[in-house]
Amino acid sequence: MQRRRRPFYRSLIFLSMIFSILASNAVAEGHAVDALPRFLAEAPAADVAKPPAIRFVTTDDFPPFNFLDGSGRLGGYNVELARALCARLAVPCTVQVRPFPLLVDALLTNAADAVIAGLKDTGDLRTYVIHSESYLRLPARFVMRRDAVRPATPEGLRGATVAVRAGTRTRDFLADFFINTRLRETASDAEALDLLAAGTVDAVFASGLGASFWLAGPESRQCCRFADGAFTEPAYMGKGLTIAVAKENIGLKRLIDSTLRSLEADGTLADLHLKFFPVGLY
Repeated sequence: MQRRRRPFYRSLIFLSMIFSILASNAVAEGHAVDALPRFLAEAPAADVAKPPAIRFVTTDDFPPFNFLDGSGRLGGYNVELARALCARLAVPCTVQVRPFPLLVDALLTNAADAVIAGLKDTGDLRTYVIHSESYLRLPARFVMRRDAVRPATPEGLRGATVAVRAGTRTRDFLADFFINTRLRETASDAEALDLLAAGTVDAVFASGLGASFWLAGPESRQCCRFADGAFTEPAYMGKGLTIAVAKENIGLKRLIDSTLRSLEADGTLADLHLKFFPVGLY
């Protein structure tokens, strides 16, 4: 996951805190919410000895996944997931902050056991680390105006003008599978969404993560909504978020995988999704 500039994401910290309150209220009042799709395959629990503790490292500059709140306390989706993993395993847990370029060094120097910060699974890193199964897919979504009636299908968007950020795999997916759609390439997702808000294009195809915050924020002026359907094809959208451990620490990877399956099965991952993404990535 790429690092982003702080100024833009400071506003997301505020949104994340507000959304957490709204999500808690929704649960308390019994409001229905969409279930998070299940991606982890069922498997027997890992027959691996529990470690005496798990030391996680993350960053503090990528909300809603990891950030410092107004009181300086570390929080976010990744932080709460790390704590949930340790609670399920009944082992002590620490979550420490490191600059993003030093996260892998913390594993290699035995200053940490696991990285939970959106570290990408690349060929170069596979020399040093292995990754857990994905705990959150980051889908691409179509965004349309609220009064739009087109279904988000290749036939439904035949002849439509869809804005998409140039030079991305999201753009490639749109070109490969929506071949009768007119692409309006933009320099950023924000530019594409502004075109939709102005009524210049029929739809936007973009990262569901960024689009969910745009829809909930003031920039959208409540003009628009997600169309039905979330696209998670790994060849285009990536594997999703994973936890990285040192290459030789296969036992910890197996234990994390098994615990992630348990947290998905009992709804813990769905609860975290609701808390930090109340518009819903899916």
